[in-house]
Amino acid sequence: MPLSVRDVLALEPLRAGSPQVIAGAEHLARPVRWVHVSQLTDLTGLLRGGELVLTTAEGPAGSRDEPGLAAYLARLDAAGAAGVVIEAVGPAGGHRAGASERPESGEGSSPGGGGGADRDGEDRAATLARAAAGLRFPVILLREEVRFVDVTEAVHSQIVNEHYEELKFAQRTHEAFTTLSLEHAALETVVGRAAALSGTAVVFEDVAHRVLASTPGPGRSTVDLLTGWERRSRLAPELDRTGTSGAEDWLHTPVVVHQRVWGRLVMPDARGTDGGRAPRVRMVLERAAQALSLRLMAEQDQADVERRAQGGLLNDLAEGRVPAEPEALARAEAVGLRPGARYLPLALRFAHPPTADPLDVQRRDRRHLEAVIRAAKAAGISALVTAVHTGEIRMLFSCAGPTQEDRLLERFAGLLDQQLPGSGQRGSGPYRRIGVGHGAPSLLAAARRLPEAAHIAEVAAGMDGAERPFHRSADLRLRGLLSLLRDNRHLQAFAETELYRILEDEARNGPGLLDLLRDYLAVNGNKNALARRTRLSRPTLYTRIAAIERLLGVDLEDPESRACLYVALLARDLVAPQPRTP
Repeated sequence: MPLSVRDVLALEPLRAGSPQVIAGAEHLARPVRWVHVSQLTDLTGLLRGGELVLTTAEGPAGSRDEPGLAAYLARLDAAGAAGVVIEAVGPAGGHRAGASERPESGEGSSPGGGGGADRDGEDRAATLARAAAGLRFPVILLREEVRFVDVTEAVHSQIVNEHYEELKFAQRTHEAFTTLSLEHAALETVVGRAAALSGTAVVFEDVAHRVLASTPGPGRSTVDLLTGWERRSRLAPELDRTGTSGAEDWLHTPVVVHQRVWGRLVMPDARGTDGGRAPRVRMVLERAAQALSLRLMAEQDQADVERRAQGGLLNDLAEGRVPAEPEALARAEAVGLRPGARYLPLALRFAHPPTADPLDVQRRDRRHLEAVIRAAKAAGISALVTAVHTGEIRMLFSCAGPTQEDRLLERFAGLLDQQLPGSGQRGSGPYRRIGVGHGAPSLLAAARRLPEAAHIAEVAAGMDGAERPFHRSADLRLRGLLSLLRDNRHLQAFAETELYRILEDEARNGPGLLDLLRDYLAVNGNKNALARRTRLSRPTLYTRIAAIERLLGVDLEDPESRACLYVALLARDLVAPQPRTP
């Protein structure tokens, strides 16, 4: 941190001189770039700004000509001097032959001893105070004699050390963000490192003022940082370079990708950093923005980054990494979710052909995600959306209340089917299931039910029968119960006991009977419906049904036998799903 005038006065060589601030006490925080010793009347052409001038009462600073003294101080101020330190030891209090020479003890002392020196010092201080009135830099008077060479040595040593520390910090910052760029680090990681290096809050937003990554600074909460973010951000106009703007005096810099402004990196609390840290803070801000630009160049488009931000928040909410509702609401609103009276968790599952190429699966998943987002927007639904893994998308949307849920869900499902023709049919087109978890007035509570929605969608994906726009837990019935128990060893043993003879026969003679049994149970033993379903002749159908009864040792007309076999088949399918289901 650069030395200030106050820091220099605290150094031992100057403290020994009993410094007295005559004027400009409010400017003691001014940084000192160098120390300059001079007795010249005009230093205008010798100073570059930021110098602390050391002089003595024998020079122009000791003049009793008040207008001349005021002109001398004004010239120093205009030249950008950080301040002036005047050693008062002079004709009335001990002769000083020069900046580094000392007279013998007692030479030049005034008659009458120290009393005259004190009066002379008081007069000089009063004269200096009047001459310095209205100036913008500190004027300091030394009551005791000091060695200026000791002062310059101490200050210059501190300045050199500070420059070295600044170079080390710059190197550390460069290495940190270079490493993150080479590792293709996530946006959250880059922003977090910027906050750690700068010691202040950092927020990355897009051009629509949606927060894509943020880290609160020390002593600051996410709620404080992000509450009302969009409104506050719009009041801080964008700049084409690093700078401050807005009522809150935000420090920010644009993030540019391929000559297009993608968003901006903001340090909302940077005004709280003192002048010494300001250069470091700006350096970190700009290096972090460069790292973000490099990272974003690897992204396909802006929507990918926005979805990743929403997905990260959904994961944090679902896994309990957001401790309190206010923080959850602030972060959700910052990434684009409108507040609502109620929040609803959804999960969607899409089928892929069993032999689909991995690249084709990836393209399909992307199309499904885009279709879900378009359908939600068309339905007027404000939602957080993320792709969890192959074939599964999760959502959390807000609504006005419980009575609005079904209407919004039906509209959304209908619009989604329009985006994906044939999505409600088993065939060549996409096959989707929507699972809906229990809604809640709390965003955190609704988010924690996302796994419930995913479970419902998974179970519904294996269900036959009439298509529904969406499924709730009440729609799953027995299949839902068995899906919860599918890892239970007793249920697995029951299914194996009921079916092992027909499974053994299929292993020996080939498949066919198990599917026929499944179809038989699906039509509840109605042979006319079974014949139409399987397209088998009646004699063939009756022969195969009889073969199943002999293998299993049961009467398929018996309701309990059919119930046991149906449960066994459901349990088996939940462990080893049939290829025709998603």
